[in-house]
Amino acid sequence: MGSYHGRYPQLDACRGIAVLMMIWFHFFVDLAFLGLPGPDPFSGLLRIFGMLTTISFIGIAGISAHLKAEKTPGMMNQFSTFFKRGGELLLIGMGITIVTWWVMDGEGYVVFGILHLIGTALILTPFLHRLKYAGLILAAALIPIAYSNLLPSGPLWLAWSGICPDDFYSVDYAPLIPWLSVFLIGLSAGRFLFPYGNPRCDLGAPGSFVLSLAHLGRHSLLIYLIHQPVLFLLIISVAKISIG
Repeated sequence: MGSYHGRYPQLDACRGIAVLMMIWFHFFVDLAFLGLPGPDPFSGLLRIFGMLTTISFIGIAGISAHLKAEKTPGMMNQFSTFFKRGGELLLIGMGITIVTWWVMDGEGYVVFGILHLIGTALILTPFLHRLKYAGLILAAALIPIAYSNLLPSGPLWLAWSGICPDDFYSVDYAPLIPWLSVFLIGLSAGRFLFPYGNPRCDLGAPGSFVLSLAHLGRHSLLIYLIHQPVLFLLIISVAKISIG
């Protein structure tokens, strides 16, 4: 499996699939938000689909973090690299927090979403990457903690950890417990699939379809930031045409 400018198209293509999943899921979320008819995105198969989308993004971020760590020798170099990238994502995430708080009148806005989670995980990567496969043990411990009611309720400022008020609601919520476990699993998967930063096996040259998906994957952050306004405009426009 050859790399293109230091990237692996197959991995970018997987991220591209996650982008398409995200757009599809958020289409139904926006229908619900606008009060238009459609299936409930927060229950049943669509809810599972949404969780799989989140898992895909975070897991792939973990695999990519492994590759970056392997190509960045030295603890200090890694700390500088990952702190910069993680900090950028956290700043963008904070911007999303402000915008959604304003748009949603403080109800259900993004307090600690997927960008906050990935940004924090990247800053921690120089330490997490050194856990090697022991990271799977930590991941295995985080999941039952989150889903066995071991976490108490608490103030909103602890929402990043998984501790939040009883009546807390957010349209995008990915706290460290349990979602950091998915990132850790991604790091371990990256270590297995790309030992020392090199692919374990040769999957051959990517075809045009894979390259098209990879193009989406390489621009996933930009698409993440603009897809919701675009979806809103399209849905509202179609709704007005249908009514008119």
